[in-house]
Amino acid sequence: MLATLALLLAPAVVPPQTAGEGPSHLGAYLFTASGLARPIAVAFGPHQGRPDALFVATRGAGDPSPPAIQVFAAETDPERPRGVTRVGSLGAGWLERPAGLAVSSEGDVYVTDELQRTLWRFPADGGEPEAAATEQALTVPAGVDVTGTGEGRLVIVADPGAGATKLFRAGSLSPQSIGEGILVRPRGVCFIDGPDGQAQIAVCDRATHRVHVFRLDGTHVLGFSQLGPHPSLLSGPADLEFADGKLFVADRENHRVQAFHSGAAIGELAYRFGVHAIRPGEGAGALHYPAAVAVSSDGELLALAEPMDDRVQLFGRAPGAEPIEDPSRAAIGPPAAHFGPDISSSGIYVATVSPESHQIQIHDLREKEPAKISDVASFGTRFGMYRTPRATWLSSGGQALLTVDEGNSRLTRSTLRVKPQAPLNADPELASHLDGVDLAAATGRPFWPGAVTALAPGTNNELTLVTDRATDSVLMLDRDLEPVGTLEGNEETGPIRGVAGLSPATLGVASTILVVDSGGHGAPGAPQGRVFEFGPSGAVLRTFGEGILVEPDGVTARENRIWVTDRATDRVERFERQPGGAIQHMGGFGGRGLGPGEFHDPRGILAMDDGRLVVLDHGNHRGQIFDPDHLTLIAGFGGRLYIEPLKSAATWVPLQPKSDRNGDQGR
Repeated sequence: MLATLALLLAPAVVPPQTAGEGPSHLGAYLFTASGLARPIAVAFGPHQGRPDALFVATRGAGDPSPPAIQVFAAETDPERPRGVTRVGSLGAGWLERPAGLAVSSEGDVYVTDELQRTLWRFPADGGEPEAAATEQALTVPAGVDVTGTGEGRLVIVADPGAGATKLFRAGSLSPQSIGEGILVRPRGVCFIDGPDGQAQIAVCDRATHRVHVFRLDGTHVLGFSQLGPHPSLLSGPADLEFADGKLFVADRENHRVQAFHSGAAIGELAYRFGVHAIRPGEGAGALHYPAAVAVSSDGELLALAEPMDDRVQLFGRAPGAEPIEDPSRAAIGPPAAHFGPDISSSGIYVATVSPESHQIQIHDLREKEPAKISDVASFGTRFGMYRTPRATWLSSGGQALLTVDEGNSRLTRSTLRVKPQAPLNADPELASHLDGVDLAAATGRPFWPGAVTALAPGTNNELTLVTDRATDSVLMLDRDLEPVGTLEGNEETGPIRGVAGLSPATLGVASTILVVDSGGHGAPGAPQGRVFEFGPSGAVLRTFGEGILVEPDGVTARENRIWVTDRATDRVERFERQPGGAIQHMGGFGGRGLGPGEFHDPRGILAMDDGRLVVLDHGNHRGQIFDPDHLTLIAGFGGRLYIEPLKSAATWVPLQPKSDRNGDQGR
């Protein structure tokens, strides 16, 4: 990587506001630092004499870009070329999947690692890093913030796996748990100034779409906002930062930042900035799933990390109490919906999770492209409603639907009144909800549901399986939705680390279970994703994909073929079962791009009954349908701007193995 990263310059930059010129706001676009390897967290802090260096935690994309923390000096003088220059790095060889980042006033760097379940402290003097907290205190850590010095230092960590935040005081590895019973999936966390001048803790909850404030003793002060696209409402808030007397919230799924007042007026909207990027790769203040926000100590710079676009955008201060909205933006039209992260099908019907609407969409696939026929459920906490649906499973020819809801920690069973013999037609009341189970209550612990599938549906031997990110295992439920066991690694394979996709497969006459292990069991920085295959009894039969997969997500199987999506490499990898059961890598296709067989953060994948292969090209607002036998793209569906490159380019998709890796046989 060059020392100075590629920049996307704004067409016009408002000069910094000076004292005495009236009100100002923080949110005027300055420039973009691009070419970063999936930046997931940002922070400002002192570094080698610089009071406000920019720290960026990157998850990497496998060798030669391992997870690390990059340090940059930002140049914002309007008389000089704006940009960032790398001035240091740390964490390579220590980190596996960074999640949150904070820098103390003394220059110590704190970073959470969700795979290692650890809070690391990298000393300002460059000394050996230390584990400031481990899995004994943390479940699946995310955002982090630090305040104070010496014996008065406080560190707060959001722990979505535990449904709480953890407050660490100087010299103690035993944290105080804050927010249990109120928080569900806290992601971002920061210290704020309370009305009485005492520090308080602000937390954004991605599953409930709210912001909560707590005192340091754990007392809940208030919560504000709810799901929605309108001003002051949130959708999947990912991070927040306190500065300028305001709370800046990265409103991830609304693709914007909202600044809320603090103090006595806390929760009241001051202003918002950023719009949803409509064109592929659009920047210059247009946002695409902002995941983290940071503000410099002098309140003059705001940084936003966008891992899906490999960039950090920088914003500065400008005159006026709030930004002036661009009137031409309304004429462009609404942004295209995303697809994903999960897909399933049965018969001619397909179900997908809709991140924007927080519903399940049902499509009919009798035509070349999917036709949506219904939206299932609405937002809410009551039975039959979803708060943050994450995965779905269709069976019985499209008549039976399973949905796991992260926000309500619930599994819901529904029936669909599909009519495959009738003409294609929409039905807004297609679903009837039968029953469900509170997964946290059923297991007696915080439960973080992810993927779902079923074995032998409709029979007395029916099993429903739900992944649990909090314990990196798979919960098995019987026909009555009673827990009957779990799937997890063993002493030989090591544990599952970062459980993701789930799918049934066939081995002879038996049904097996494929479980994606997105973290694997390798060394930090090495490609280490893999897939577990479990037998019907729950025993591990084998693992495969080591050395090929980096951060796998979705998995699907049909006959002797298995396909896996990889978010880090933007690829689909293909595996084949050999005589005797061993599984061999047979190549794959993909890479970052907009052409046929190219992807941007591919997630759900589905091998349909008729042989077609459907890939949810999540970051590109589309799905792609392939004929895997003839290596061709059949169709694309989704946003018009993202479908056009599929129609105008050749449809041949070469399924070739990676040239630098050999096939593996699996254990």
